[in-house]
Amino acid sequence: MELFEEIYGTYFQAIRKTLLDANEKPLTKKEIEADILRVCSLESALAIIPKLFTGSWSPLLTSWQDGRFSCALCKEDKKTHKNFLKLPLTRLQKSWLKALLEDPRFRLFFSDTSLSQLEEAFHEIPPLYNMSDFHYFDQYKDGDPYEQPEYRKIFQTILKAMTEHRPLFAAYESRTGNELTLEVLPCRFQYSQKDDKFRLLCVSLYHGRPKKFHVLNVARIQACHISKNPVPARFDWDISRYQKQAEEPVEIRIHNERNALERCMLRFANYEKQTVYEPETDTWLCAIYYDPADETELLIELLSFGPVIQILGPEDFLAEVRRRVKRQHELFYSAE
Repeated sequence: MELFEEIYGTYFQAIRKTLLDANEKPLTKKEIEADILRVCSLESALAIIPKLFTGSWSPLLTSWQDGRFSCALCKEDKKTHKNFLKLPLTRLQKSWLKALLEDPRFRLFFSDTSLSQLEEAFHEIPPLYNMSDFHYFDQYKDGDPYEQPEYRKIFQTILKAMTEHRPLFAAYESRTGNELTLEVLPCRFQYSQKDDKFRLLCVSLYHGRPKKFHVLNVARIQACHISKNPVPARFDWDISRYQKQAEEPVEIRIHNERNALERCMLRFANYEKQTVYEPETDTWLCAIYYDPADETELLIELLSFGPVIQILGPEDFLAEVRRRVKRQHELFYSAE
């Protein structure tokens, strides 16, 4: 299968949706036409609909006396039918997945058994790229030990508790060397590209009640196990209400060049944002809400975009930007 194989085209996608819906319940002609128009343009629909009802594709549907139509491919087993209509992977997709298998961060989310199955499934597929092809010039070298068995065990225990919405007991070593034992509700992972580290965003429990929001470095968790205690009633797993936020968001202007908007949305995906297009200037105004503890990292990430973005405020944030840029300028020219 190639990337631009026909089965990934609009016609096949429209027919696939129609057959899936018609397998759930018989559809009228108008419902089928509406299904097709949701996927493709009117021009494509005019070519598809006649073939589906009276043309060469009509055997795909079974016509009923009440004017409804059902899928003719699989009448008994709906689950099998859905699997039958799943799109196969292209060679490019397989090659990309094979490349991901080489990433130690990707492997954290899978058990050893699952990884063995994936490696066997893709053993003849060349990777799309190698990890050695990338050089991170702005990343610290003391990243998490992703390949160490103990780190993997702790990560997957946290992942299991997070997936099943269960509390977790964790033995944690703070930056100052103090050892803490916490019972926490693990809400989500956060990855820092600059630090090359995973953090656990969680809420600690005190006498069975939510107490405090924590950001724990996964590498500093010495041991952990899932707690048998119940989750507090009506606990909101959306931890935004527990997180601190700066009094004002950072406001930036994103210029319509060098794919800046897409790059910003990807880089700042873990921040709450509000983005508005300004047609007069052909730019986007973006407000980024952040935890004050992340201010330095956010500032460095913004500066890495160079002239394609303009930092507008707040003033204290701008003052720090100016200070850093001035310092970089002095260091650069003093080296000459």
